[in-house]
Amino acid sequence: MGKIQFYGATSLDGYLATPDDQIDWLTTLPGIPAEVGTTTLAQMTSAILGRVTYEAVQNMAPDAPLNPHNPQMKSYVLTQRTFPNTPGYTFTTESVVTLAQRLQKQGNVWIVGGSGVLMPLLAANLVDDLYVQIAPILLGQGKRLFGDLSRPQQFELTAVNQYGPLAEVVYHRRN
Repeated sequence: MGKIQFYGATSLDGYLATPDDQIDWLTTLPGIPAEVGTTTLAQMTSAILGRVTYEAVQNMAPDAPLNPHNPQMKSYVLTQRTFPNTPGYTFTTESVVTLAQRLQKQGNVWIVGGSGVLMPLLAANLVDDLYVQIAPILLGQGKRLFGDLSRPQQFELTAVNQYGPLAEVVYHRRN
């Protein structure tokens, strides 16, 4: 059975994106090595992302695979809107918890994007690992990575890495 893993970047103050869903503060950051994420992302067999994240990815790189380290990875977009499936993407209204548990049986699941996808999985105690790259910028406002939880969750720090200007912290679920 695979792992359910969040892999992504935030600002120093914990934002994934600006209020209008922009991440140019991250994508234009100089000095990020090309090999960042190669090992982790190459092991992902599927990804779950929300519609807003999907649209942002498509606007930035419409013809590029979501995961260049594993272009064959299957991606699932959570949405209540009707979209035709496209190469590499399946659109679904399935519960993120049910979908993640089903995909985990096939291998590692990459949780992409924000709290709408991540928080239900944390609440269900399903997230095995958090890979968080922290960028050296304070945005002051925007879309937060984490939202409210009904109970605390504990993770163990397993690695700290530096990738150019990014500090990566890797945590594994303790329970």
